[in-house]
Amino acid sequence: MKIILNVTKSIVPRIILFGFFVLVLIAVIAYARGYRINFDEGTVTSTGILSVNSTPRPAKVYVNGELKGATDVNLTLPFGKYNVEVKKDGYTSWQKQVSLKGEIVMSLDARLFSKNPSLTPLTNLGVMKAIPIGNTDKLILISQTGDVEADGIYLFEVGNKALAIFPPLKPLLMKSLLLETIDISTATVDFAPNYRQGILTFIIDQGELAYLISLEDENTQLFEITASKENIITAWNEEKNVEALKIIETLPKKIVPIALSSFQIISLSPDEKKLLYLAKEDATIPIVLEPQLIGANQTVEHRDIKKNSLYIYDKKEDKNFLLPIVVSIDNSLFEIDETPSQTTPTPETATSTAQIATPKVWNEEVVKLITEKVHWYPTSDYLAAMDVNQIKLLQYDGTNEEIVYAGPFQDEFFTISPDWNVLVIINLNPQLNDHGDLYSVGIK
Repeated sequence: MKIILNVTKSIVPRIILFGFFVLVLIAVIAYARGYRINFDEGTVTSTGILSVNSTPRPAKVYVNGELKGATDVNLTLPFGKYNVEVKKDGYTSWQKQVSLKGEIVMSLDARLFSKNPSLTPLTNLGVMKAIPIGNTDKLILISQTGDVEADGIYLFEVGNKALAIFPPLKPLLMKSLLLETIDISTATVDFAPNYRQGILTFIIDQGELAYLISLEDENTQLFEITASKENIITAWNEEKNVEALKIIETLPKKIVPIALSSFQIISLSPDEKKLLYLAKEDATIPIVLEPQLIGANQTVEHRDIKKNSLYIYDKKEDKNFLLPIVVSIDNSLFEIDETPSQTTPTPETATSTAQIATPKVWNEEVVKLITEKVHWYPTSDYLAAMDVNQIKLLQYDGTNEEIVYAGPFQDEFFTISPDWNVLVIINLNPQLNDHGDLYSVGIK
């Protein structure tokens, strides 16, 4: 009997200690997973964590109108719907409505833009026209001020700084090499798929004059290709269409047939996770991910796409968003016979896009029309768009639209630089200068 009592005395405390350890462990795990005690109601409820970050920081974070702290901050909140707003003096505000679920961490990244942008001149040429080189960070600048030694066509590499080893501005073709009767303000450029060559076309009395030029070095000799221009451009566009088909092949298999018949590819985001496209036919995008990814974007989708509307498809989250950007497209651009032959598989029966009778998912004219108005922001979470003499930024899901520049700019030209600023052509002294120059508008 004494032995049993001694054993009991030694085991019972251990059992109690082990039980206490288990309870503490359960409490720690429950706390880490977001469960909290509601002392007022005497209940245990699940909570979620709202992680709010901003660029720039710090910025004030409001949840349902109540100040909760400054970015970057993690907020533990009961599950439910919340309106989150991020504010910073001198910057645009940012807001998002979210539905927070228990045991879930939701991250929000607010990007704020300066309400008082700065202007920095980048050239001193007298720029009468600027032409972006595809989706690169390079521009073609055309200068015609009457200075025989300076007038010509230049390459401007936006990513290069003025004090860098390689200067941002270098000549491509000087006007002195051209016939005196050529007006270089009429110049247009068609680009090769690798953007290393281009076809430079001028309007002349007899029609047009076209030259093949290098986009990497100064052209000291002219190679006229007027007679073969259309054949070269057709070959280039076919190659670009093949590259666009490769983009479609990266989409989920359930979406590929719809994309082949209804997507007009415009561009990939810089991180290549999102696709900007124009709907050329009404269609429905099938759902691929069920259930949705935890913490995915909660903005309302538009999976029923309408002809001539712009959309963003997020490949990672399987989300499709309508952009509130109106584009005017001539429907005749799509009136091309793309009917497969009787022996060629259709999009529904083919196992790869290579088996299909070359669907046309790339239209150079459509791409030019849209990319003159819409550009990806380098961070891939925003787009910049021109709208009635002003430039606005909006998130890829169509929310948080903000005007970031409403000052003067000419020729309806703008683009986005790798340092996140807006580039425009401005003439700040029209009484002395016939043409403006390239400026960087600091919106960060």
